[in-house]
Amino acid sequence: MKIGFISDIHEDIKRLKEAFAILRKQKCEQIICLGDFTGYSVPYYRFLMSRNAHEVIEMLKKNCEFTVIGNHDLFSIRKLPMNKAGFPYPKNWYSLDYQTRQKLSKDKVYLYEYNELPALLTKQDEKFIRQLPEYVVKEYGDRKILFSHYAFPDLVGTTTFEPKTAKDAKKHFAFMEKHGCKLGISGHDHKEGMMIFTGKEVREIPFNKKVKLTDEPTWLHGPSVVNGSFANGVLCLDTEKMEVKAIPLKTKKHITPEWRKL
Repeated sequence: MKIGFISDIHEDIKRLKEAFAILRKQKCEQIICLGDFTGYSVPYYRFLMSRNAHEVIEMLKKNCEFTVIGNHDLFSIRKLPMNKAGFPYPKNWYSLDYQTRQKLSKDKVYLYEYNELPALLTKQDEKFIRQLPEYVVKEYGDRKILFSHYAFPDLVGTTTFEPKTAKDAKKHFAFMEKHGCKLGISGHDHKEGMMIFTGKEVREIPFNKKVKLTDEPTWLHGPSVVNGSFANGVLCLDTEKMEVKAIPLKTKKHITPEWRKL
């Protein structure tokens, strides 16, 4: 079976349609969304007038086998993560003013209001987001795969910690093992291609390079769909051959403004 993956759409309906077209051309039998379909951040994106979280959600409902929730999706409905990654969120977190949350966060968790526009959701959109899982485990043949927006204990990507080494991903591998999974697939980091973690090494894989997966426990995360400051694309996994490839959308990326880098 061929499975297509889309992630980090961030309300970009135009590129989402392009992504679905690419995956149909690849003859994918299932498409899975790995989260962050909401969240228009002003410094990073330049499609203000065409952003459409509602239409994105409608397309996900019609075309995806399932969707997992991401950090921006949680923020869009002001919901705290189930797996809090060790951060002591007060129960009234979203009742607190921004300055108070900024002090409490100590740069350990993301805050969003300073550059993110409201997602303009309908009540039905909010209901859809609220029932989304933080992870899904599915079996394909004799192999179980764990799907999440990011890595345990931060399955939804609400913290600022970014795993960069095999050691950094150790807890995620333990979580995969707990659920009988040898493979985990995520999004979140907007990689230009793929980042592949095993217990021994981390590899950056460019677009259009096919990778043969082994029985060694592996976690990988792929590109974003959104047109932003990173080259965008989709993932395609052949579960029979156990081969995975990142395919580019080839959208022209833009440079993040200098003021955002301060």
